[in-house]
Amino acid sequence: MIHRANSLSSTTEAFNAECAKLRSIFSRLDYPMSVIDSAIKKFLFLNSSANKAERNNDDSSTVRISLPFKDQVAANAVRKRLRDLSHKIGPTLQPVFVSKKLGQDLRPKEIKPSIVNKQCVVYNFSCDLCDADYVGYTARHLHQRIAEHKNSAIGRHFLEAHGNNNLLRESQFTVLRKCQSKFDCLVFEMLFIKKLKPNLNIQTDSIRAKLFV
Repeated sequence: MIHRANSLSSTTEAFNAECAKLRSIFSRLDYPMSVIDSAIKKFLFLNSSANKAERNNDDSSTVRISLPFKDQVAANAVRKRLRDLSHKIGPTLQPVFVSKKLGQDLRPKEIKPSIVNKQCVVYNFSCDLCDADYVGYTARHLHQRIAEHKNSAIGRHFLEAHGNNNLLRESQFTVLRKCQSKFDCLVFEMLFIKKLKPNLNIQTDSIRAKLFV
């Protein structure tokens, strides 16, 4: 791990910072600090002074190339080839290996479904042209229920208040709660109606009317 920290570090300060992280990690694993420091000192001793001077050199003739770190064998091969190439072209080519972030591999690939694809939900409709609203539920997919609302109290509202019942859009709907069953939907629909008091709902106790339909 010390060798890898050295390969990933382009300056002495960066290497010291990596060593500090290694000290912190291994001390939490109950490794004696003397053993940790001894391993780092041994690596520094075995590392040739020529390589250390090359790492600390900030000469303008040095060209640093950022490359993804695959493994130590590949890193050594790349470093050797760049050194051979440097002898031929003049400027010193120095690789700077960059490790991939863990979040890049664990980034979610699946696109979350739109709210209209959800089912067994209690939902709220809010008209974007006025203050009219409505609370309902559906055990099917929400997009199916939205399409039916063109001929319901919501559709009548658009026709009477705004002269067009084709103004209904999916963006006017939000999911208030995801439920497990039709009975849950009825219960939470009733509770949300009593809490929000939507002006397009006719009944406030829909559970009695819908439970056995």
